[in-house]
Amino acid sequence: MKSSPPEVRILANAAAAVPLLLDEVRTLLTSSKSPLLGFATGGTFTAFLQALGHELGAGRIPAAGNLLATHLDEYLGYAPDQKGGMVHELGSACPHLLAMLAKGTFFPVPHDDAPASLRAHEQRLQRAGGVQLQFLGIGRNGHLAFNEPGTPFDSGFHGTTLAETTREDARARFRPAEPPTRAVTSGIATILAAKRLVLCAFGKAKAPAVAAMLQGPVAPTCPASVVRTHGNVLVLLDREAASLLQSGLVGA
Repeated sequence: MKSSPPEVRILANAAAAVPLLLDEVRTLLTSSKSPLLGFATGGTFTAFLQALGHELGAGRIPAAGNLLATHLDEYLGYAPDQKGGMVHELGSACPHLLAMLAKGTFFPVPHDDAPASLRAHEQRLQRAGGVQLQFLGIGRNGHLAFNEPGTPFDSGFHGTTLAETTREDARARFRPAEPPTRAVTSGIATILAAKRLVLCAFGKAKAPAVAAMLQGPVAPTCPASVVRTHGNVLVLLDREAASLLQSGLVGA
């Protein structure tokens, strides 16, 4: 598999990523006729989502009315209005997305894994021109979306069983209930089909996964390593997340 090293920027802190992510949204809206943005969830993106909500509410993002949106994954059985689900999280941080959902310009990932539901969602994204900009995080075990280690690189949307580390990291959002064991996720091939990828990782806990992603083998043992094959990738790290990288050595 031919690889291409991403652009890697090491920032002073996680907050420094917010204006860069907002600039990515502005660039998408001014450069694409089909500005379909794929959001990621989790604490990595909360500050950005809140800032995006403020900017959209204040009318400071040009052509925002043309924006189309989707996201990476959803817990099985979690409807868009259900607390703990990904759509609920996105809408809580950026209420503008709920208005888009009502208008039909935000395309939620199905919360069931029926083949017909997954196929219909993929077709809807294709009719919209495909994802132009996809935001990504990385799990402590190197997962990308909910593509856990061992997921084939040619996977499309699918139902998956969550790794124990993934469930443990999500425990706080579901307490006192147990975290879900299953989810629907964009496949790795689906993610790679986006025109541009922007991956963020912050904090010391992500450092081993970041090192594996950028300097280890490109292999399903670290699903996020596949971003090195894409060719249009920006990786934003804080100093802690970058702390295990060998200086000047980003795997190609």
